[in-house]
Amino acid sequence: MKLAKLLSNFNLFLHKISFDKHKPIRESVTNIVKEKSNEFYDYGEGFFYQSIPSINLKGLRNTEKRINKLKLSEYLNGKSFLDIGTNIGAIPISIENNFTNGVGIDHNPTLIKVANKVKDYFDIKNLRFIADDFIKYEFKSNFDVVLSLANHSTFDKGIEDSNKYFIKINNILNKNGILIVESHNPLYEKRENFIKIIDQLKKDYFILDNNYYDFGNFYDKDRLFYVMQKKN
Repeated sequence: MKLAKLLSNFNLFLHKISFDKHKPIRESVTNIVKEKSNEFYDYGEGFFYQSIPSINLKGLRNTEKRINKLKLSEYLNGKSFLDIGTNIGAIPISIENNFTNGVGIDHNPTLIKVANKVKDYFDIKNLRFIADDFIKYEFKSNFDVVLSLANHSTFDKGIEDSNKYFIKINNILNKNGILIVESHNPLYEKRENFIKIIDQLKKDYFILDNNYYDFGNFYDKDRLFYVMQKKN
């Protein structure tokens, strides 16, 4: 999208004129992204798709407001979690470190390289990132919380079968575990189509909370989200 490209160029400009103690790490991860493989779709449209506020890195999506709206500090407190389609690991890196252990997975190795660079910068010991296909990857343990944030089907076709995707999630989620599901941008996914997915999930999950984003540009605003608990 032309508007997304303009936003990313503006964020890149802000990055270049910003001078603080985190500028070297921002420069480092920007250089990593510049070396990306052309086989992966660029969700950031030339810069970053997600922001990382702890290093003052701008992105098309507002990580801090998403974390607060989803109440992640509450749901992840003392829990293990998996973030599917973690991108540059912005949410796992930015949440309050009150979880036992966290994992972020993304099939784009360039983005995972960025995530690991920032994780190591802050020396976060209870978090790891995996560059692999979520559907094919064999996890060694289950999780208390799974974050499925606009990842149940993806524009780059990394996830194509939503039913298979949610079956995999159900299999790796602990008893009474929490699933947090976020819709795609309304321009990409019709609201009624997302609600159909939620209705299908109701046979396996109770709904604890649901709402929508009332902030940001078109990348965030009006997205729906549901917090669901596994029935057994």
